[in-house]
Amino acid sequence: MTALNRPVGRRLLLAMGALALTGGCTHAGHAAPKSAKPSGSPHPPPSTPSPSPSASPTPWQVPTPVTPTPGVCPVDPNFIQKPGGPQHYLPCEGTNIALTIDDGPDPEWTPRVLALLAHYKIPATFCMIGRRAAANPKLVAAVVEAGHHIANHTFTHPLNLPGLPPAQINDELNRATDAISTASGGHRPTLFRAPGGNWSPAVLDACAAAGMRPLDWSVDPRDWSRPGVPHIVQTILTRTRPGSIILNHDGGGNRQQTIEALTIALPRLLDAGYHFTQP
Repeated sequence: MTALNRPVGRRLLLAMGALALTGGCTHAGHAAPKSAKPSGSPHPPPSTPSPSPSASPTPWQVPTPVTPTPGVCPVDPNFIQKPGGPQHYLPCEGTNIALTIDDGPDPEWTPRVLALLAHYKIPATFCMIGRRAAANPKLVAAVVEAGHHIANHTFTHPLNLPGLPPAQINDELNRATDAISTASGGHRPTLFRAPGGNWSPAVLDACAAAGMRPLDWSVDPRDWSRPGVPHIVQTILTRTRPGSIILNHDGGGNRQQTIEALTIALPRLLDAGYHFTQP
């Protein structure tokens, strides 16, 4: 190659190399990556009932409920209901358990709890605060119409109820009963639950004078504190036994975790053989 032709040859080689590189990048840009998977997973997420807030599978292991042994309840049968004290368990009959819902009614959360219970055909006991019942009479009526029980949970939910004067304790109970009766069209509660489970002789005396039975609980996932859905689910599924009274909430704050936890726990309890009833 002459000196005159060297630059021309060099330019020709460079041009050919650039063309090859350009072609290679274009091909790579259109090629499917080796790790790509065909659309449509062979293992779709499990379906959930319509009241569920999310159709996504849980990112954690859901525990298996304790298989119930019919008629086998707490080790100490005296703890079911001590004489004159509140009821912590149901009588030992079959695989009965009870679900109680506290601190409502609430315009946002009570309808969602009702929808979930209707989906699984589960009866529950709603422990209502009197002033909230007075403010939401349609929700009170809806609870009664759906076949659920309503318990008296005081008028203002004072956690220091045992420390109040006896006259004020009586007023808390009586005003709540009047509010619930008015809102529901005549339903008068026969059960009473003390706020926070804070009982005293004066509170129990007021309960008896009002013609109501004192109701407590035996399974408390502390859902009111929003400890996380896994904690609520695990507590319910691992601690429930025949005769258990489970505590949850539809009032007092954001109850999204409660809704999600019950959506997971309730069908598993039913599948395990538990039967929901009312105290």
